This record gives sequence, structure tokens and C-alpha cells, in this order.
Amino acid sequence: MKFLLDFGPIVLFFVVYKTYGLYAAIYAMIAGTLAQLVYTRWSTGKFENSHLMTFGLLVVFGGVTLALRDPAFVMWKVSVLYVAFALALVGSMWIGKKTLIERMLGKELQLPRSTWEKLTWFWGLGFIAIAIVNAYFVRIALSAREALFDHSTLDPKVELGSLDCMGTAVEMLCIAAQQSEEAWVNFKLFGTLGLTFGLILITVIMLSKNIKEKNLSDK
Repeated sequence: MKFLLDFGPIVLFFVVYKTYGLYAAIYAMIAGTLAQLVYTRWSTGKFENSHLMTFGLLVVFGGVTLALRDPAFVMWKVSVLYVAFALALVGSMWIGKKTLIERMLGKELQLPRSTWEKLTWFWGLGFIAIAIVNAYFVRIALSAREALFDHSTLDPKVELGSLDCMGTAVEMLCIAAQQSEEAWVNFKLFGTLGLTFGLILITVIMLSKNIKEKNLSDK
């Protein structure tokens, strides 16, 4: 349930983007993330730090994107967010007695400190990997966008999805810009979701192996 809640705003962003375009999708995601915060506060009695961080970065980067009509800011927000998550996780090994992962799962699982640290490094590096892959898609999308506007008289603030590429003098550049932006949006949903699910699956395998070893040693 929490997994679905965490990715709810991203799904909303994807759906609205496909229907109304990028800028409407940013508004929808800000509203969805705010609803996520309110629901979490109502259901648990407290705010999730990760939700607060996501909302704060989204308001800043999304707000700048909307004000300047430049998608670069909201695109890079994904990488900034995952790097921030990675630093918070790894930094928690030297701050306090427990890592962030142990604080989240320690009530259900009793594991040695070394295992919690391995999980922390695993998730930290995993988040860095997601940030790097996102950066790859962002660079392609922004390069294609820059090429389009450098070789045309089109307004750089125009919504790419609203352009009729067939009616422009730079049809191929227009199509490339639209497709690269869509590729980033697809990664934002399916890529981050798939990679995060992969991290969860590997974590479950790691934990099950550790639990089995502990059970054998207790016999």
C-alpha cells in the first residue's frame, strides 16, 4: 500500500502529461504530492520525511519550470531527489545509533549492524544509479529541445506536445524533441518504478537469506 502511495503522484503526472501536456502534469503532480502529505498525516499522525523532501523539491523545481516555461528544472529534480535520498541513507550510518533503513524496518526484523549497513549502501548506490539513468534521459531530451529551437523560429516556451510537427519547417527535429521528452516521462514512471521494484526484490532475497542463516544458527 505504501509503495503505491509513494508512486501515486508519478502515475498522476504520467496520465495528465499524456492528456494535457507537461505543464498541466506538473500542476497535477504538485497537487497529488500535497494530497499524499495530507493523507499520510491523517492516517499515521505524522509526516513522512521523504514526502516532505519530495514536495519541497517539486514546488521549487516545478515552480521554476512553470514560471520560466523551461522543463529542464523539473527534469533534473528527479536526479536531485534521488541523490538527496542516497546521501540521507548513507549519512545515517554516522548519525545516530541506527541507520534510516533500520529505523524503518527494525521493529519487524532483528538484524546485525553489518547487515543494516550493507542494505544502506545497496539502497544508496541504487538511488545514485537511478539518478544517473534519469540524467541520461534528461540530457537527450534537453539536447533535442535545444536543437529544435536553435534551428527554428518557434517560441522556446511553447508546449512541445502541442506542436504539429508536420506543419513546421523542422519536422524531424520537432519529432525528435517530442519523442525524447516522452521517453523521459516514460522513464519517470516505468523506469523509476521498475528499478525501485528491482531494489525491493533484491532486498527481499538478501533478507530471506540472512533470516535463514540466523534460523539455522539458532537450532
